[in-house]
Amino acid sequence: MNGTTVAHRLQHVQTLEGHQDRVWHLAWSPDGTSLASCSSDRTVRIWQKSRQEVVGWRCVAVLEDTHTKSIRWCCWSPGGIHLATASFDGTTAIWQVQRGMWEEVCKLEGHENEVKAV
Repeated sequence: MNGTTVAHRLQHVQTLEGHQDRVWHLAWSPDGTSLASCSSDRTVRIWQKSRQEVVGWRCVAVLEDTHTKSIRWCCWSPGGIHLATASFDGTTAIWQVQRGMWEEVCKLEGHENEVKAV
């Protein structure tokens, strides 16, 4: 690059609101159209960018009632139809989306301590 420095300017676009406690992690979907956020409130929120610029990002799903403690990490599958969540309750959950509806399809148990990443 000829020794040239390219400056990038970051611009605040939107604050995503909805979690009732600390957000631990945020992950982009593989196609870049969705975000997943996980929190100490024991929920995962799925966000999608609205087709209308005025609206911005909106919460389209809340994944809950699976983990009993903070959800520390979330990670999309390469195809974007599964999401794994790791919790301080020692479990990992696998979620699947079909026709816009999210469902827990598997819960992995057996860790003696918290699961901090997937």
